[in-house]
Amino acid sequence: MRKLIPLLALIVLCAPAIAKDKDAQRLLDRNAIMDTMHKYIWTVDSLDADGYVSVFTPDAQIDSNGQLMQGHEAIRKVVTGMQASQAKNRAEGKPVGALYHVVSNERIAFQSDNQATYYSYWQTLRKGQDGRYATGGFGRSEDHLVKQKDGAWLIQYRKLTVFAD
Repeated sequence: MRKLIPLLALIVLCAPAIAKDKDAQRLLDRNAIMDTMHKYIWTVDSLDADGYVSVFTPDAQIDSNGQLMQGHEAIRKVVTGMQASQAKNRAEGKPVGALYHVVSNERIAFQSDNQATYYSYWQTLRKGQDGRYATGGFGRSEDHLVKQKDGAWLIQYRKLTVFAD
């Protein structure tokens, strides 16, 4: 019994430090998730197919209003398709049609230490025939991310809801 009391006292004294470590890790994870999501946006806007694919797990799936893409090869086509479309527009003397994403109301919810969901609203801007920028589309996203062994967070499932109303 004499040994139990000091052990309990030690546990009580260490509990705040353990909780702080967990809080610190949660902040590091939030920052890593935001880095992944910002890399997603910057790589798609700059047409960096390799960078774009790198934020997804190899088996990742994108659901864009019911249109499904799965795996790196299919996901890469999002960017390579935009590259081809922009090259065609350039060759025809039309506005390139580059997209620029604006993301807002970001929120992260953790399901566990290695699973989280990132929620946001998004809109894309595109330069029109008249040289003015207009909204290309808008909606919301729900991204399910998983923490990798190296501490990086990658998108395993992305659901895009494009507002059509």
